[in-house]
Amino acid sequence: MKRVPGLTLRRLEVFIAIAEGGGFRAAAERLGVAQPSISSHVQALEAQSGGALFERRRGRGVELTDLGKTFLSHARQLLAEADEMVSDLSRFRAVAERRVVFACQRSLSQVLPPLLANFAGEHKEVELITRVGRQEEIVDMIRNGTANIGLFLGDQDIPGLRATTVGHMQLAIAAAPEHPLARRQNIPPAELSAYPFVGAPDGSLLGQGIAALLAGIGVSSVNLVSKATEFEFLRALVIGGVGLYCCVLDRVAADFDSGTLVMLSLDAPPLTMEMRQVFSVTKPVSPAVALFAEHLRRQLAAHNSKGDKRLPIT
Repeated sequence: MKRVPGLTLRRLEVFIAIAEGGGFRAAAERLGVAQPSISSHVQALEAQSGGALFERRRGRGVELTDLGKTFLSHARQLLAEADEMVSDLSRFRAVAERRVVFACQRSLSQVLPPLLANFAGEHKEVELITRVGRQEEIVDMIRNGTANIGLFLGDQDIPGLRATTVGHMQLAIAAAPEHPLARRQNIPPAELSAYPFVGAPDGSLLGQGIAALLAGIGVSSVNLVSKATEFEFLRALVIGGVGLYCCVLDRVAADFDSGTLVMLSLDAPPLTMEMRQVFSVTKPVSPAVALFAEHLRRQLAAHNSKGDKRLPIT
């Protein structure tokens, strides 16, 4: 589309005010500007349109020329479309300000539904959208703006994200009931290096975090014989006796209770990993997002105070 230099919405407003008011003085009063400014706008429009838009008649104000009548029709249409665009943008901003797109690591997806439902019940004015993925996907969503708040496990700082620790999630080493270590108590962590593991790829953020966690209690090396990102697949491998699995306690607690899996007893402090609430360092946080972030922090703290070992430890 060919662009007309200098054709601004303000000049269209001036032109319409003159046409509807019948003169330059009336337009100046209507728009609250000096009359010379009105004249300057008209001169610019006439120079751009290639002819006179008004016929000046002494004592009778101004009348539209044929060119001016054609110009008026288009000017009104353009201003109406501009007003509609402004209204649409305002509605979009209003919706966006009430929307929270929450990106949650899959490892935490079983812990959070009651907390999210509580928020939705208390704040019906906020549209809450939850997206679940791997830690790398959470990071990407926050960076590219498709999510405005995230939650994942990990002790490492991520460039481009502003992180706040909101708790510590308890992890466990799961084994099949027939595993040689299953019935032992207070196992020295160093012994785990002699047995195969299954788990997240060692190059992934979660895999790196778990490797660092195990190294911190004395597991010098982790022999990953099977790597995957899907929990159910890894769980099936552990049940089948393929290897040990370091994972979030909440995800296998029912298996421990039923005897399907065994939680190894280690001679070490409890395994915990930071749970981090993350935001973009470049994008502003809306009031709705700030409200949700505070709700999440309070709810996690409240759950911990009840002593539920399957929920985050603050």
